[in-house]
Amino acid sequence: MRVFTKSISIFLLFAGILTNSYAQNYTVKGIVLDTAGLPLPGAVVRIKSGTDSIGTSANPDGTFILSKIKQKQFTLSAAFIGYDTFSKQYIIDKGTILNITDIKLKPSSNTLEGVVISGVPPVKVTEDTVSFNAKAFPVREGDAVDEVLKRLPGIKVDKDGNVTSQGAPVTKIRVNGKDFFGTDVATAIKNLPADIIKNLQFIDDYGDQAKLTGIKTGEPEKVLNLTIEEDKKKGYFARASAGVGNSDRYNTSIRGNSMKGEQQISFDGTSANANMRGGNGDGINTRNALGLNYKNEFSTKLSADAAYNFNNNKNNTISSTYTQSVLQDADQNPINRLENAGNNSRSNNNNHWFGGNLEYKIDTMNYLKISPNFSYSNNSGNSAGGSEITQDTLSTNRQSTNFNTSNNINARTNFFFNHKFEKKGRNLTSWGNISYTSGENYRDVYNKYVNTHSNLKDSVLQNQLNNQDNRNLGLNAGISYMEPIWKKTFLEVNYNWNRSATNNSRDAYDVVNGNQVFNPNLSNIYDYQFITNKVGLNYRYIGEKLNYTLGLNVQPAILRGENLSNNIQTVNRTFNLIPSGRFSYKFSNQESFDINYWGRNNQPSFLQLQPISDNSNLQNVVTGNPNLKPEFIQSVNAHYKQADWNAGKVIQANFKYERTDDRIVSTKERVPGTVNQRTSYINADGYYTLQGDYNISKPLSSERKFTIGYSGSGQLNNNITFTDDSRIEAKNISWRQELEFRVDLKDIVNLQLETSYSQNLTNYSSDSFADRQSNRFECGIEGRNYFFKDLTFGYDFTKQVNSGFDNGAVRNPTLLRLSMEYKFMKNDMAALRVEGFDLFDQNSGISRDVFDNVIVDRQVNRLGRYFMLSLIYRVRKFGG
Repeated sequence: MRVFTKSISIFLLFAGILTNSYAQNYTVKGIVLDTAGLPLPGAVVRIKSGTDSIGTSANPDGTFILSKIKQKQFTLSAAFIGYDTFSKQYIIDKGTILNITDIKLKPSSNTLEGVVISGVPPVKVTEDTVSFNAKAFPVREGDAVDEVLKRLPGIKVDKDGNVTSQGAPVTKIRVNGKDFFGTDVATAIKNLPADIIKNLQFIDDYGDQAKLTGIKTGEPEKVLNLTIEEDKKKGYFARASAGVGNSDRYNTSIRGNSMKGEQQISFDGTSANANMRGGNGDGINTRNALGLNYKNEFSTKLSADAAYNFNNNKNNTISSTYTQSVLQDADQNPINRLENAGNNSRSNNNNHWFGGNLEYKIDTMNYLKISPNFSYSNNSGNSAGGSEITQDTLSTNRQSTNFNTSNNINARTNFFFNHKFEKKGRNLTSWGNISYTSGENYRDVYNKYVNTHSNLKDSVLQNQLNNQDNRNLGLNAGISYMEPIWKKTFLEVNYNWNRSATNNSRDAYDVVNGNQVFNPNLSNIYDYQFITNKVGLNYRYIGEKLNYTLGLNVQPAILRGENLSNNIQTVNRTFNLIPSGRFSYKFSNQESFDINYWGRNNQPSFLQLQPISDNSNLQNVVTGNPNLKPEFIQSVNAHYKQADWNAGKVIQANFKYERTDDRIVSTKERVPGTVNQRTSYINADGYYTLQGDYNISKPLSSERKFTIGYSGSGQLNNNITFTDDSRIEAKNISWRQELEFRVDLKDIVNLQLETSYSQNLTNYSSDSFADRQSNRFECGIEGRNYFFKDLTFGYDFTKQVNSGFDNGAVRNPTLLRLSMEYKFMKNDMAALRVEGFDLFDQNSGISRDVFDNVIVDRQVNRLGRYFMLSLIYRVRKFGG
């Protein structure tokens, strides 16, 4: 009682002093420990004083700091999963800074489900990263990382294992900051068990220079970094499965991972002709694949990672396409060109890829990174099909066969070096890369055309062989120097040189009476070089909330072409003044906004430049234009992120505007008296694109048993093309709205209900052309129900309702997949699984593509109904 009375007296005394003093901000710092004295990284620390509340999470060493506290007396709470919440009142009686060292959390007897939200911030937002705590999104024992990803707001995992974050594809996965399985994201997320993951971080990666200097330009790469629990860094696991089904279907795989601290070895092997990941890939596929991954920190200075992937993919695709081309003559009279086509194609592709990174921290002031990669592929294929084109009173029927083979080599090595001076913030960065690509392509084309005009018919036979070789050598080097001006401001000067040299040769032969006759008019040797010199100046300000960069770049560019066959040279010079900027504002620890602007050049391709006609399809003869200029692209994008630590609510929104000057667009010229056209390319202004998307996710309970999500996206493209010297603008608007509802009841059910509506609308600059519109409504449910301890029932149902598409036998497919899995043996090491795929046998792909003045509706075959029985075996051991 005496202690209580004394506390009340102290409280009244300080309340009076506070009332009569001027407003002042205070700072509280400290460390969160367990009862053994070990730090608790990620622990949630909150301070409440009066009606004000502020919070943060502990650093990896358990320390934290909170500033701008308005009152001397406050209540501090600290929470961490598996521990009782700590709460205590404090008074700052001396100075403006209080250091707290008595925060010790006791182990809790509560279950994981009871403390998952109160003990761990499920979502954390920083300037370029959205981080999810894996413990806040628990999954079934034995699940891989892909199941965790499906529960994260704003994250999509499709049935083929492709991952997108806010509509942007995740192109790379890292484990503890090191590359994992290269760019094979689908393999990586299946290779790691979910229960060893601590955090899942979605990073906008602007490259190595941005990490060290903070100067961020260009469009970032979306990277997923997985951090491993400390007690799971020693151990191993492996999983093997073998499945057989009807219609000669099979699916076998083996994957494993061994970890000893920072050393990690992983492997993955697959041989299957079924839907390997349950996806909807076009055609019928057979895949044989092998992946190996290695990473290690040999010392505090030297670390490396490397990966090797082999893929053999065989595919048989049967497709039907309906193409509408909007044309107009010199008097701007509308002309519709319609093509109805069908094709049966087969391919056999082999690809080897090897890549890695070597990082050497020479000392505290110098850092070196070398990143080599190499790939080799050989491909073969054949196709047979037919098409009918109608235009006014003309029509042409075409029957075609095509045989092709190719071999390609791609080698590249990147170098990066950074030197920090003794003065804080001053550093020198240099980088460079050398790349070499080589391709050999052979094609044998046979076409038969039957032309009809006013009931008169004639036919044309064509057999042509093409050999094409392509070589490219790319060199790039750059240097950057950063100098601190004042406490929060920096000045950076940079220079970048880039040279791309390409050599192409094409030999064409006409087959006449079984003999190959060289065709000099269709053959050519063509070289071109693209050289840029870029000098830039950037000013950067770093504040507690505001962070911005303003820059100005000057970039002259030369595009030089040499037609060696005809001894003709062309030179195009451009000069671009490129301002750049990045603005980032941090409203709080869980809310931020940033906007970026940058510009870049894009060089024309070989086929767009080569002044030789490709008449392998007489209905569309394509001729390059050696006078093309490089495109200049200006982009603006903005990102907004907000997350609520306690409730797990997440709001994310993105916007992008892109304008292209000297856009390379197609020109089409009709051949009088036929349905044929001649295509070439020119530069034109007026192309732009607008994109936007948002995602809102909100749990309906603190345990995240029920979650609702809203998401949507939209895009506007202003396409440009020319027909018979008349300019046509086609505005294509597409948008999609989606509603999701998740149920996650531990050991009972995990399911997701999803419904969406999308629309694709195209209208033209001329009122003579009717608008084109397609609509799609889609709904579905995917989930798993658990019975007893060992039995799992899985289901995946999708219904599509399509309208406005102008082809396709199955317009509104209904897809259903069911599975049953029974676990047995000690620790559920083995499982027996039976599955039924596409039970209604309606699996097909329907799509619409809009570009230039063309709309293409396409439908392709996909793997239909089959059943499979699989045996799965798992072994694992982690910890001591």
